[in-house]
Amino acid sequence: MTAPSKLRPFPLPRRAPAARGSTQAGARRGQDLRAELGGALIEDGPPTCIVDRDNTIVYANPAFERIKRGLAAAGALPLGGPALEPGAGPSNDGRLTLEVAGQREAYQRETKELHDATAVIYRPLAGDAKAQEALTEAKTRLEDITRLVSDWVWETDRRFVFSFVSSRVSDVLGYLPRELEGRPLESLVGDVPPSLRRILDGGERTPFRDLEVGIEHKRGGRHTFRLSALPIYDNQDGAFLGLRGTAQDVTGLRAREEALIKAKEAAELANRAKTEFLANMSHELRTPLNAIIGFSEIMEQQILGPLGNEQYLNYAADIHTSAEHLLRLINDILDIAKIEAGGHRLIEEEFHPQSVMESVGRLIAERCYRAGQRFTVATAQDLPGLFADQRKIKQVLLNLLSNASKFTAEGGTIELSAGLEADGTFAFVVTDSGIGIAPEEMDKAFAPFEQVDSRLSRQYEGTGLGLPLSLGLMKLHGGTLRLDSTPGNGTTARAVLPARRVLS
Repeated sequence: MTAPSKLRPFPLPRRAPAARGSTQAGARRGQDLRAELGGALIEDGPPTCIVDRDNTIVYANPAFERIKRGLAAAGALPLGGPALEPGAGPSNDGRLTLEVAGQREAYQRETKELHDATAVIYRPLAGDAKAQEALTEAKTRLEDITRLVSDWVWETDRRFVFSFVSSRVSDVLGYLPRELEGRPLESLVGDVPPSLRRILDGGERTPFRDLEVGIEHKRGGRHTFRLSALPIYDNQDGAFLGLRGTAQDVTGLRAREEALIKAKEAAELANRAKTEFLANMSHELRTPLNAIIGFSEIMEQQILGPLGNEQYLNYAADIHTSAEHLLRLINDILDIAKIEAGGHRLIEEEFHPQSVMESVGRLIAERCYRAGQRFTVATAQDLPGLFADQRKIKQVLLNLLSNASKFTAEGGTIELSAGLEADGTFAFVVTDSGIGIAPEEMDKAFAPFEQVDSRLSRQYEGTGLGLPLSLGLMKLHGGTLRLDSTPGNGTTARAVLPARRVLS
């Protein structure tokens, strides 16, 4: 048997008609040619027939007999002669469509040269078309999924170089897929976690999930992604081909988690501050109330004799002092609540800062004298006027001076001064030589109901409302309150009013 020749499109060249006496010989030749082509193999194969050199069909398998009528109707029987008109039969590439059993079927016609004949084979195209349709549908489905999912999909070769990146990456990182394809995975990730490093170095070939890495956006800014991937292996020899995985942007999720953690910590801090405040308040209220109740009982029962004894006058003074302390305490609590609720209103007027400083100085001087502290008011005659709530400014200065006196030891110094700043703002400055505040405790000093020393047995009494209240009052004026302090070297408080409140 000769070697198979290359398949070529039909039709065959025209040949001379055969003699009548050659029919039986042709049948025998057909059987021989059938054996040459493959014997029983073609019986169950695609439609096939064998045409001898006399243009006679000497063999046809069952599949060919099935489509023979459709071939005849289309003028495409594998015979030469006038039956094959121009345009009838297959196209240039050998494809043709037939009407078979009431349905249209597509075939690819091929020829194969035998010893002294030609085999004509009709390969059905329906299976290939369905496979192609299924492949197209699967590809479309994959493309839709990669566009719709929140993750971007990626794939690398065995050297961990991106071989595929889905279009979703443009939304989250600003890169076009073609900008990342051909780029090593490691160059995009930057700081590679140890678990991913072991894979990239070839030590492991295991799947991983939700591995958090940082990736720089094309236009700047670092995003946090969770990588998940599976190793890919060759179906034939099992060789490692690379990784296929997804990347989920969790930057927003991380920010929300951190915000929740901060909110939780703030809530716990507020709850702790409330507990400490209640404990401190119980101590602050109990002391003056005990004095009021005790002295009132003594006066009521006239234990020391009729009212007229000079000692009663001292008790009355103590009752008055304790009541004033309670009143200030309650007023501070109400002021803090009003400021936080936005219910505090300013009663603005024009006034001279020197008059406020002298008034506050007279109120605090006696306290400093009793504590053995040296107190001075440094005033200047050329200070400009101010437009603000005079009573609230006075309250701020009293709070700052009271704190300075409270935290300054005997023999220490306290000074109140004021003046214009270089930027046109106006600052009241309270300086003391007291114990000072550590930098890490500064935020705590401005928290309502907080004290740097929050122990019940603390050395310095108070509710911790002075600085938060003063800060709130300065903010109402559009100003600020700043503390500069060093432990053991005193504190400087600056209550600053904006330039728009300074009168020319």
